[in-house]
Amino acid sequence: MANVFKNAYKDATTSLADLIPALDSNHEAIVLMLRATNVDGSNDATVDVRVVDSDGSSDAYIAYEMSVPADTSLDVLGTSKLVLDAGDKIQVKASAASDIEFFASYLEITD
Repeated sequence: MANVFKNAYKDATTSLADLIPALDSNHEAIVLMLRATNVDGSNDATVDVRVVDSDGSSDAYIAYEMSVPADTSLDVLGTSKLVLDAGDKIQVKASAASDIEFFASYLEITD
């Protein structure tokens, strides 16, 4: 079993897009941190963060229209961790294009 620390970055748009793409069949991951930063100096924005299950039909929002005030950051997971199984992925979007930057740190585990 190999463990590799990784990170992911996404300049959010108004459509859901992969922040952490679907994991290979022999990988799992523990998301250690997921931050949304509002880089717009004057406008608030909202964010959505969705976990898509490996079966392709199940998903769960861990943040939905969560407000991120101008010039601030939001730790979406707080002090929690998030486990992704093989085939799972995380998607993100913002209410305004180029206002939100997402960053995630995670530990990828190979079976």
